[in-house]
Amino acid sequence: MDKPTFLNEVERRFTQLFKASKGGYAIPPAERHRLQGFMQAGVFMNLCNRIELNAIMEKTHLAIFRKTIEERKLDTPVSWIYEETDYSLYETPAYERRY
Repeated sequence: MDKPTFLNEVERRFTQLFKASKGGYAIPPAERHRLQGFMQAGVFMNLCNRIELNAIMEKTHLAIFRKTIEERKLDTPVSWIYEETDYSLYETPAYERRY
C-alpha cells in the first residue's frame, strides 16, 4: 500500500465515523479501536506520522460538523466523557481490591 492510498482510507474511515456520530448513532468502541489500530499500523509501516493523521482527523471533523474538535468538546462535553473516565482503580488486581 502506498501513502496516498493509506491516507485516503484513513479519511474515508473518519468520514464514516463522524457522519454516524452526527446522525446520532453511538459509535461502538470496537470501531474506534479498529481505526486507531489501523492508524498505528500506518505509523509503524512509515506510511504516515501522527501529525498527518491528526490533520486528517481535524479536517474531516471540520467538514462534517463545521466545528473543530475542541469547539465540539466545549459545546457537548457529555459526548466526550469516555475520555475523562478514571480507570486507575482497575490497575490493581481484583483479588487485591478492597471496597
